[in-house]
Amino acid sequence: MGFAVTAQQVGLMAVFIVLGLFGARKKWIGDQAVTGLTNILIYFVTPGVILQAFNRPFSMSRLHELGIVALVVFLAFPAMTGLAYLIYLKVPDLGIRRDLRFSLIYSNAGFLGIPLSQALLGTDGVFFAVVFMVPFNIFVWTQGWSMYDSRQSGPIKRLFSNPAIPSVIVGIALFLAPVSLPSIVVTGLNDLAGLNAPLAMFVVGATLSKVRWRTFASDPWIWLGTALRNLFIPALGILALWFVPLSTEAKLGVLIPLSCPVAAFLVMFAVTHKVDSDFSARLVSLSTLVSILSLPATVSVASSLWS
Repeated sequence: MGFAVTAQQVGLMAVFIVLGLFGARKKWIGDQAVTGLTNILIYFVTPGVILQAFNRPFSMSRLHELGIVALVVFLAFPAMTGLAYLIYLKVPDLGIRRDLRFSLIYSNAGFLGIPLSQALLGTDGVFFAVVFMVPFNIFVWTQGWSMYDSRQSGPIKRLFSNPAIPSVIVGIALFLAPVSLPSIVVTGLNDLAGLNAPLAMFVVGATLSKVRWRTFASDPWIWLGTALRNLFIPALGILALWFVPLSTEAKLGVLIPLSCPVAAFLVMFAVTHKVDSDFSARLVSLSTLVSILSLPATVSVASSLWS
């Protein structure tokens, strides 16, 4: 199912990366612009994506599947975190070790998984991809953020100080409540959500403009990180979801964001915290390029096994 559509959608993300790289090389996108785009994504676009997906009529059966999906994903992140810390225990460089661990745990679920789920599964299927984003945002803004921020603020404070969590709370309330948003608000949310993939990939591409291309071939850690994120985690996801009592549509709604390439958050967090983003940009870029083949293959294999 969907090999050509998946490859097309992921290839489009790669085109946006190239445009961002070209813009940075031409000095159209400077360092301040990259920081500004990152903040726009974090504080405006991501909440818009979340609210857009939850703006749908209430359904008891969908609520039941929502609960199962949320439970599965909430269990998946601690499991992936444990795997990441164990697998990369012996990496000597602290910065590379941190980036590799982050890359195994967090996929490009929001910036690629949601538009890809929309293309493959339609509006109903993308709902489950957004449900995936609930635990994703909780973990990435607490455990993920703490990997780059050494300040000892409490996890509850960090959790509720980021913009995604209030959006999730409002989104769930919106789904449960017997009300509909005004059409002008829906239009605004749709417009915000449409900025998601292009802006995120522009940030990655602009950051990539500073990467030394020759280091791709000579750095085994980038290839290992890509292999584990693009092949190992999707294979585990296919196996684990096989035994979960969900519809194929709901399973794919979880598997697609889970199997996406390394999260663009890896680069954005590095930029935000002013740490070296060279390795993270190369890892995100290689993983995204490899996903042009790995994602369609993952969806095709899963659909065959689960049907």
